[in-house]
Amino acid sequence: MKLLILYTGGTIGMVTQRDGSLVPFHAEALRANVPDLTRLQAEVDCLSLGQPKDSSDLGPGDWRAMADALWVARDEYDGFVVLHGTDTMAYSASALSFMLGGSFGKPVVLTGSQVPLGVLRSDGRDNLLTALEIAMLRDEDGAPLLREVTVFFENRLFRGNRVYKNSARQFDAFLSPNYPELGRSGVELVLHRERLWQPDLGEGRRSALNPNVAVATLTPGMTESALGATLLRSSAEGVIVQTLGSGNAPAWPWLAAVLDEAAASGVRLAHVSQCRVASQSPSNYASGKVIQDAGVWESGGMTLEAAVVKMMLVLALRAEAQPGAWSTSWAGERD
Repeated sequence: MKLLILYTGGTIGMVTQRDGSLVPFHAEALRANVPDLTRLQAEVDCLSLGQPKDSSDLGPGDWRAMADALWVARDEYDGFVVLHGTDTMAYSASALSFMLGGSFGKPVVLTGSQVPLGVLRSDGRDNLLTALEIAMLRDEDGAPLLREVTVFFENRLFRGNRVYKNSARQFDAFLSPNYPELGRSGVELVLHRERLWQPDLGEGRRSALNPNVAVATLTPGMTESALGATLLRSSAEGVIVQTLGSGNAPAWPWLAAVLDEAAASGVRLAHVSQCRVASQSPSNYASGKVIQDAGVWESGGMTLEAAVVKMMLVLALRAEAQPGAWSTSWAGERD
């Protein structure tokens, strides 16, 4: 069995120099810092995705580069682990889940750490080794158990497009509020097979993105000018509106007109709840009616991160295909 580690940067990839400073490692330093790699029943290669970056600097161009690198290596390797910084891991995991499409059909596990790999008390070693073990899991016929993009962190495996970073201080940095964990690492490595996404292996990859997407958060006391700056005067082609509760909005007399004007000008609008544990159904409160009447797309419990990335991909499609693409679950990201 052959596994590939794709290294993008982030905290996990920092090692200590003789003077005590931390610098990003290169592929050849990985085995020195994680000698237990030799105990895996697999051949493990490591590929750096260009110059290592802090994940705060990663964006659509990097997502495309990751997807391209994985596709190039797809037929040579049986599973993949992507080492990534935690700050934007949820965005990259969502992007890869959408961009690889169902036809990739092999395990992709993103992981990282809160403490650098070169520090004695790093959580990175266990995260990396377990992520590799997960990528090795096979069913009774020798086929991969996992055929989707996931995030493994602090003993828990999640669907990649369902997570968000919850903590910058705890090892259990990620949560998946609207979909249960896919597996857990303890005395045994348990995978909940009934929760795994079953991809359409005939579905092709997606690569075109339009990054001209903004986020507008509805807050008490927000002025028409403030919201209009994002919806009408920012030149954004798609806006994710963060609504209240189960899709509600304040009873501002001007809100419907602003939403209608934005939609009429061609801006694609979708909404997600500011509540991380979100409703998957439209609001049945009167305060949510203005959002529904304006034709703002429902997100079916998607995370903000998944919604932002999916909007970028949807905007790259033909205009007539965009509403249907948004409402369709591409990789188990909604409902």
